[in-house]
Amino acid sequence: MKDNKTIYKVGLIGCGWIAEDKHIPGLIANKDVEITALCDLDVEKAKKLAGLFGLEKAQVYSDYKKLLTEADTDIILIATPNPLHCEMTVAALGAGNHVLCEKPMATTKAECEEMIAAAKASDRKLTVGYQWRYRPEALYIKEMCEKGELGEIYYAKAHAARYRAVPKWGEYLSGKNGGGVLIDGAPHALDLTLWTMNNYEPASVKAHTYHKMAQKPEGNIWGGWAEDEFKVEDSGFAIITMKNGATVYLEAAWLINMLSGDMKTTLCGTEAGVDMFNDGGVRINGIAHGKPYVSEPDMSIPGAPFAIRPVAPMYRETQEFIKAIRDDEEPFIKPEEAMVVTQIIEGIYESARSGKEVFFE
Repeated sequence: MKDNKTIYKVGLIGCGWIAEDKHIPGLIANKDVEITALCDLDVEKAKKLAGLFGLEKAQVYSDYKKLLTEADTDIILIATPNPLHCEMTVAALGAGNHVLCEKPMATTKAECEEMIAAAKASDRKLTVGYQWRYRPEALYIKEMCEKGELGEIYYAKAHAARYRAVPKWGEYLSGKNGGGVLIDGAPHALDLTLWTMNNYEPASVKAHTYHKMAQKPEGNIWGGWAEDEFKVEDSGFAIITMKNGATVYLEAAWLINMLSGDMKTTLCGTEAGVDMFNDGGVRINGIAHGKPYVSEPDMSIPGAPFAIRPVAPMYRETQEFIKAIRDDEEPFIKPEEAMVVTQIIEGIYESARSGKEVFFE
């Protein structure tokens, strides 16, 4: 049933940097949204964000359960450490809210299944914050794939390797987020790759993780860290075999001696190939009129659907979720798709620990 509300009241759980840099700006830029509650274990963080963004009317909490029982909300946005996503999502759905959960959806496939079941039982919408899909170049590549312009996509690379960009704040280095770079940066690149390919059926994965550069803080763009602080993998690499025989190569690193840190997704098809770059560029290659060609379409030219007044992904994320709620449609980012990303990441960690290939059902 369609929802005719004009304003959706949002409660935000988790008031760290992602809330400050992405979620609150994205929410307040949408005229259909009012932030009515903020929650963080460190209540001073919640108070700080309320003051910073002029949210004087928003209630502030240190206990998310109190927010769910006391605050006036329609949507809960969860931006907490990864191991808390499942528990909080299930509780928020059970309290009658729609939920936008920050990526990754959870730390295990079983948790994702529990979240999806809770959404169905409560008849509420659930989506996950894979906002890279909203980038104009990502939508352009998706359209190419849907029209068959690449042919059969049999190889892809999901690239999330940074030269020297270790997030040293919060629990990124301690392991309390569920892992290191593979659960931080890799999910975005993997989601974008699977989505453009429209392939969510992994057969197996073989992976390795490394802790080779953790004692080399020199040159990190966010400064150094204590010698014993870095407890998680600094890089990881995986070969994912899909059930249709396609191969996806995933490489992820917070710091690595590799300069090609800008490329995010490469797709290789039987008719053409395409690269998507972090700076917004798209590069297409193939054969035309018997000759090899390379083209770089201009994403800024007006007139094409993907380029008309482009909206920043963090704003589009909220807009699309509200549209799904209002029109009673499936979210643009389906939880079932986000679950496959988590399933593969979970398999990568298992393969790296055991040294063996992990097979999926």
